[in-house]
Amino acid sequence: MREYITIIIAHHEGKPPKTLKIRKSHLKAFAISAIGFCFLSFLSYATSWHLLSERQKLKAEAKKLFEEKKMVLTQKEQLSQEREVMRKKLRAIETKMATVEEYLSKRGVIGKTLAVGGASYKDVSYRDVSYLEFLEDRADYLLSKVKATPLGYPIFGRITSHMGWRKNPFGRGYEFHSGIDIEAPIGSKVKATADGVVELAGRYFDYGKAVIIRHPSGYLTLYGHLSQIDVKEGQKVKAGDIIGRVGSTGRSTGPHLHYEVIKDNRPINPLDFIAWR
Repeated sequence: MREYITIIIAHHEGKPPKTLKIRKSHLKAFAISAIGFCFLSFLSYATSWHLLSERQKLKAEAKKLFEEKKMVLTQKEQLSQEREVMRKKLRAIETKMATVEEYLSKRGVIGKTLAVGGASYKDVSYRDVSYLEFLEDRADYLLSKVKATPLGYPIFGRITSHMGWRKNPFGRGYEFHSGIDIEAPIGSKVKATADGVVELAGRYFDYGKAVIIRHPSGYLTLYGHLSQIDVKEGQKVKAGDIIGRVGSTGRSTGPHLHYEVIKDNRPINPLDFIAWR
């Protein structure tokens, strides 16, 4: 077997041809080297392209993370500002609630008032509950007290007689009138002025057909001279429920409602609860 490969190079100018002899082993080694070089070049190119691609991806992700971080910081700042606004608004609400509480205390609707930021009405320490729970507790307390206190008119109409000493409409002399008389047509609906339980529903001395309601706040309300009673003793009623109809039963000079507010067995002027001043 020949170990060489002969290459003849001819010239066109009449010069003698040149002969090159190359060992087959050298040519084979050269071919392998060339193939290896090409493979390594391709691998290097592919690796470089992959690294460049990864670099671009990392750069894009870094930019995205930067933008997200910037957005998070902006949102954090906004939340901080909103939280401060919310805190001020909650403080303002509590201050207004304290003002309402103080007013209701002066009007006898609730007992002693609490300082702003003080303990809740159910003896729960302010430090043991969240701010919103504290405000909710106070609001529930105020609402329960307002609902249990006789407020407003049991029926709308002209007040024909006020509480106090008045001339006896049935004879000589003067008598003490323990409530107010509200003029209204017979059959007009009479409504409870607060939540409570019906203590009396029937005839009651000079008041004729009457209803007495005991309220959780300790007040009693009396509705007299009714033509019809729409509740029963022991029945629970809510403010605004219809308890009877206007009439002229008992010691009465004409159709009207006699309305009283009582506390500790003493009559209180209903106008203090009807018209807040």
